[in-house]
Amino acid sequence: MPNVESLEQHNINYVKDDAFEREKKAHQEHNSDNFKFLYQEDIPHGDALDKYELTSGVDIGSGTGWFANYLVEQRKYKKVYAIEPSSSAIEIAKKIYPDNKKVKYINGFAEEEISKLKLSKPTFFSTMCCLAHLEDEDVLGILKTIDNIAPVDSVLACSEPWGDFYHRECWNIRPPEWWSDTLADWEFEFYNDYILTDPPGRSKGFIAIKK
Repeated sequence: MPNVESLEQHNINYVKDDAFEREKKAHQEHNSDNFKFLYQEDIPHGDALDKYELTSGVDIGSGTGWFANYLVEQRKYKKVYAIEPSSSAIEIAKKIYPDNKKVKYINGFAEEEISKLKLSKPTFFSTMCCLAHLEDEDVLGILKTIDNIAPVDSVLACSEPWGDFYHRECWNIRPPEWWSDTLADWEFEFYNDYILTDPPGRSKGFIAIKK
């Protein structure tokens, strides 16, 4: 389970007085730009969605639901599970997207909630810089749970940093072999076009396919 400080830092953005209007504006900007940022050097999601045409998804750390709803509205997904530990974020998501019944919001922690899902078809799993804020033990639990329930040909798209081990409070980086050893039956592609400056020398973004 994520530590209390990590959760508090995460939740604080969603309880401020201007949270709803700020998030709504951000969603509108994403939509007006046709979600081009999904093709940035450190975000593999656009490439993965183009290459692997799936119809169900699990959005881990879904925030206010923009990506989950994008999958349904733009990519025609039939079902997306949006897992988010902040109930305040989910309340905002439901206000922004009141009519989208194909997104199921789940307020809880990823490892616990993913284990409850029943998936019969290849599924698109997404994280966007949320695993970097968790300790190794928590991320291992999430990955092993995904491995246990994901059907063959499922996709894991992570806009997460990777490179030499680096740990500080709420910012953790793991090397490629740490990820690939944990998901031994998955085939990885690591993106190295985007180089972090904090700390220097690490990259960000990768895709994995369950074989």
